[in-house]
Amino acid sequence: MDGLERGFVRLPPVTFTVDVENPGDWSDAAPRYPVMTGRLLEFLEQHGILGTFFVEDGIALRSPALVREIVRRGHEVASHSYRHVDLVDEDAAGFAAGIVAAKARLEDLAGTTVLGFRAPRFSLTRDTRWVVEVLGQAGFAYSSSVLPGWGVPFGYRGAPCRPFLWPNGLLEIPCPVGRIGPLSVAFLGGMNLRYLPPWRYRWMTAAVGEQTCWTYCHPYDIDTEEPFRVIPEVGLLRSVLLWCNRRITLRRWGELAANPAPRFADRLEGLRRRAQVFDAHGVEPVAAARPLASPM
Repeated sequence: MDGLERGFVRLPPVTFTVDVENPGDWSDAAPRYPVMTGRLLEFLEQHGILGTFFVEDGIALRSPALVREIVRRGHEVASHSYRHVDLVDEDAAGFAAGIVAAKARLEDLAGTTVLGFRAPRFSLTRDTRWVVEVLGQAGFAYSSSVLPGWGVPFGYRGAPCRPFLWPNGLLEIPCPVGRIGPLSVAFLGGMNLRYLPPWRYRWMTAAVGEQTCWTYCHPYDIDTEEPFRVIPEVGLLRSVLLWCNRRITLRRWGELAANPAPRFADRLEGLRRRAQVFDAHGVEPVAAARPLASPM
């Protein structure tokens, strides 16, 4: 894998992804995500980077022009589910209906097929594997929803760290992780990227081996002007951590921008070619994967 020398370590190419969501109360008169997403678009354009934007269906409903602008600038649009609810709290029938409608809405706005899905908070785990079949039947080509190992709040212990195929043929691009004690840390994105010291995340990035490197952030990760509020679904302590230190995010992204990788949509063929099948019994040869089911 090609890499770039940075801070005495060799960093591999990194795909840039954004999870476009609106945490908290949708009744806000003036949500802040449109302006912050615009700033992320400007950052990527200044650095000549095309990324993948995982858009929650509520965003598509409320801000269709923003989705069109993301596409106009050459970025890939993928799904961040039909609502920002952990998969463990979903039921199969409701999720299936919701994700099919959300995918169709994004495709109508984007004018192209939506290939990818990312679960809220990496909540695709051993207990929610049923989601994989629903995604395959809905016509998704890949998921980016697994944090392999012990994670907080969700992790999938025993899942491969490198891209793999589910038995139904769906490609999974797991979150790059590094170890801090017993925890598997998603060090290249969100809150963790802001709090880890530079030497630590650079060392982790250089040490990922066969993991496919990608970074992620949310519009709020760069919003230094947002007043503090408690987000009910994460509690007081995590709300404080999510609110602090946001000025660091684009500085970290600026370091990673020196060696960007293509959008996920442009990497799928190569990733599938090297992937093996993962099921409840472990990893099997790639030929064992079933072809994806036709869309619902």
